[in-house]
Amino acid sequence: MTADTTPPTPPEATPDAAVAAPCGDTATTPADPTPVATQDDEETKMLWREGLPEDAMILAPSVAATPMRQPENTWAMLVLAADVLDDTDPDREGEVALFAGCWLPEQLQAAVSGGDLVLVLTAPDGESSPDDRVDVEMLLAHGDRWMRVGEWEGLDPRWPWAVAVTAAAIMALHVEATGIAPLPTGPTEGRSLGGFGGNGALADLLAAGLLYEGEEFIWDLPGRGARHTARIRSDGTLVLADGRAYANPSGALTALAGSFHGNGWVQWKRTSDGRSLAELRAELRTRRGLTIGTRREQ
Repeated sequence: MTADTTPPTPPEATPDAAVAAPCGDTATTPADPTPVATQDDEETKMLWREGLPEDAMILAPSVAATPMRQPENTWAMLVLAADVLDDTDPDREGEVALFAGCWLPEQLQAAVSGGDLVLVLTAPDGESSPDDRVDVEMLLAHGDRWMRVGEWEGLDPRWPWAVAVTAAAIMALHVEATGIAPLPTGPTEGRSLGGFGGNGALADLLAAGLLYEGEEFIWDLPGRGARHTARIRSDGTLVLADGRAYANPSGALTALAGSFHGNGWVQWKRTSDGRSLAELRAELRTRRGLTIGTRREQ
C-alpha cells in the first residue's frame, strides 16, 4: 500500500487502562460510563497499529478474553474492521487478519446509520453457565430499519473467527452496492436533506452545514505504514488523493486497503479538529431528534 504521508510515532501504552466509554457515533457520552473492558500494553499498541479508537476491542486475533455477553447498558457492538485474507495469498486465504468492534450504549436510528453493522450477544436459552456459549445476531442498518443478516447459536469463545467472515462479506457487498461516485454533471449547491433519504450521507452533512466543500480528512493506519488523505467534494463524496470519489466513506477505506473492510464513518477524521465523520453524523441525528431507533429487523 502506498501512503500519502508518514504516520506519527506510536504513543506510550498505559497498562491496565480501563475503556472510558462505549464508542461509536453517538452524540454524547453517558455521564457515568461503566468500564466495559480492560486493555493491556499489547492490545493498546495493536489498536494504534491498526488505526483503531482507543476504546475499541480487538476480537481476532485477540490478546484479551473474548466477550461472551454484552456489558450492562449497551445495545450492541459496532463492527469497526473485518479483514479476511483473499486469494492474493493462497496459503492464507480465508484467514482472519483483523476483526474489531466497540460497544454502543444505545440503539441508533437506522435511518441515519446507513451501512453500519452491529453484533448483539446474548445467552443461549437454557444455558446454565454464564460464559461458555453465546448466541450472536448480526444486524445491518438498511433504509429505515435494522435488518438481521446473520444469526449463530451456541458458539464457543472462538465465535469471532466464525462471524468475521460473514461480517467482511456483508461490508464488501455494501461497498459494492454504493460503488464509485460519478463526477458531478451539474450544480449541487443548496441540496435538501430530503427527509434523510440518503441515510445521513455526506451530502446530508453538507446540506446541514456540518461539512464544507474542500475540507480534508485523514485515515491513519500506522501498522501498514500509511496515512491517507481525502477531501469533501461539493456533491457529497469523499475524494482520495488519486482522484477516486466515494459517496460511502467505508468504500474509500476498501479502495485503499484491499481485503480490509472498515467503518469509514469512524475511521476518517477531519484534519482541522480531529472529529470523525461518525461524530458529525451523530450531531446531525441529534439535531433532528433521531437518537433512538425502534424497528430492528425485517
